[in-house]
Amino acid sequence: MSHPFRFNLALIVLTILCGTFAYIVIPAEGAKHNSVELIASPFCATVGISNMSLEGTSAYALDIKTGTTLYEKNASQQLPLASLTKLMTALTVSEILKPGHIVTISNDALTPEGDVGFQRGEQWKLQDLIDYTLVISANDGARALALAAEDKLGETDEQFIRRMNEKAVKIGMRETFFMDETGLDISENTAGAYGSARDVAQLLRHITLTNPRLIEGTTAGSGIFVSETGIRHKGTNTSAVITNLSGAIGSKTGFTDLAGGNLAIVFEPIPGRPVVAVILGSSRSGRETDMYRLAEQAKKALRISVICREASNSSHNAL
Repeated sequence: MSHPFRFNLALIVLTILCGTFAYIVIPAEGAKHNSVELIASPFCATVGISNMSLEGTSAYALDIKTGTTLYEKNASQQLPLASLTKLMTALTVSEILKPGHIVTISNDALTPEGDVGFQRGEQWKLQDLIDYTLVISANDGARALALAAEDKLGETDEQFIRRMNEKAVKIGMRETFFMDETGLDISENTAGAYGSARDVAQLLRHITLTNPRLIEGTTAGSGIFVSETGIRHKGTNTSAVITNLSGAIGSKTGFTDLAGGNLAIVFEPIPGRPVVAVILGSSRSGRETDMYRLAEQAKKALRISVICREASNSSHNAL
């Protein structure tokens, strides 16, 4: 091979290598620069910020996957929880009894305020009773669940409530305590449970990550629930919001004189990215309007968060 030919070949190879280097490195440096600009931009600074008007006293929205706050308003304020309490009742019972456990409706179970058509001696599979109880917010259903767990363990009402409070502490609910399994007001001045919107979000995050089946039934607008005794019960969800949101995972309402209107939902505005949103201290109708606004804000904030976090990760990986 002649010297001029070897020289020309080497020059061609060098040119190719330089071009490849420029193609790989320069865009990467440009992407890194763009990522840094995006992270520092006002766009990324708007995550979780909104001048949204809400009737509710307290509100909170959380990205379940990352724990990122998407919106908050008085999120740590301790307020009456009303029937949001039933979420902890169901969770506590589910850790004591198996889904197929048969629960019998006793006279004692029928004593709380409200009558949803249970019959004395009627039998239910545990998960079916949880579904029906949470969908229609049945106080007697919550009582029946608590009694079944107490009977299994040979414990008292007080011991079951203590279990609920111990579970709250264990999963990081610092502003919450329960005094009964239904959330009904105990008196004109005392609620059956108190907690914060942030704590309710933490409870639903825990349920979504560890036992999502527990709230799966609450996405239905209505349905027929059949007990093991063969008795048919028609149930209508106490909130219409969850049935109108894409990616619905679960919901629970609450309302008493002291609490006003409460509502908590879990949904996926982006596939694979569940969000929990909580409204406390609104009105019965106001909680619906508030939740539509909060869900929309959470959706927007999640999109911003995903874009900005991905930009941040891309920037760090390029360093």
